[in-house]
Amino acid sequence: MTTSATASPQVQVAKHRMNSVSLVGTVHDELGRANVSELRAILERIRPEVIFLEVPLAAFDDYYVICSRGNLESIAVRRYRDSHQVKLVPVDRPTPAGEFFENAEHLRKRIWEESPEYRQLIAWDSACISAHGFAYLNSEGCSNLWSDIYKEMLSAIRRIDDSRLVEIFELWKETIDLRENEMMKNIEKYCEANTFDKGAFLVGAAHRQPIINKSRVQSSVDSNSMQWDFSVR
Repeated sequence: MTTSATASPQVQVAKHRMNSVSLVGTVHDELGRANVSELRAILERIRPEVIFLEVPLAAFDDYYVICSRGNLESIAVRRYRDSHQVKLVPVDRPTPAGEFFENAEHLRKRIWEESPEYRQLIAWDSACISAHGFAYLNSEGCSNLWSDIYKEMLSAIRRIDDSRLVEIFELWKETIDLRENEMMKNIEKYCEANTFDKGAFLVGAAHRQPIINKSRVQSSVDSNSMQWDFSVR
C-alpha cells in the first residue's frame, strides 16, 4: 500500500509536465556581437531537443538539408546539430509573392526619405545590435525601440498622404500578424503531439514582443501542452 501511494503522485506529475519553449529573438544577418558564435552559445545553454524555425516548409531543405542558402540562424543551428540530436521544425507561412516584397521595399524607401526620425531609430537599432548582440535583441529596450519604429512609420505615411502607401502598410502589418499567429499555432500543434524537455523558437527580434503579448492572451484561454520561456538574454 505504501509503494502504491508513493508512486501515484509521480505518475501524475509526469503526465502533466509541459514542454518548455525558449523564445530567442534574432537577426538574419551577422552584425557585431549578433553573430553565429553567440547564437550557437545560446543554443548550447538552452540545449533544445527541438528548434522551431522562422522558415516556410518549402524553403526548409534549402537552409537545412541541401544547404544551398544560409543566414545567421541556419548556420548556427547546423553547427549545433553537428554535435546534438535535435529536431528542426519549420513553422512559418508560405513565402508571399514577389510583389509583396517589392511593395514593402517601396514603402520603406518612401518612409526613409520622409522621416529623419525613422532613419535615426533604424541607425540606433543597428548600433545596439552591433554593440550588445542577443542581450539587446531579447531585451525590453529592443521591444520599445521597435514600437517607436512602427509608430514613426505610421506618422510618416500620414504626412506623405498617399493612399497607396496606407494600403501597402496595412497589408504588410496584416501579413506580419498572420505569420506570427501561424507560427505560434504550429508550435502549439507540435507540442500537443510530442513531448520534450526543452525547445527553442528562433525568430526575428521585431516579432518577439508581439509573440509575448499573444502568448499571454492564449495562456489564459487554453494551451496545456507548452509553456514559454522569455528569459533568454
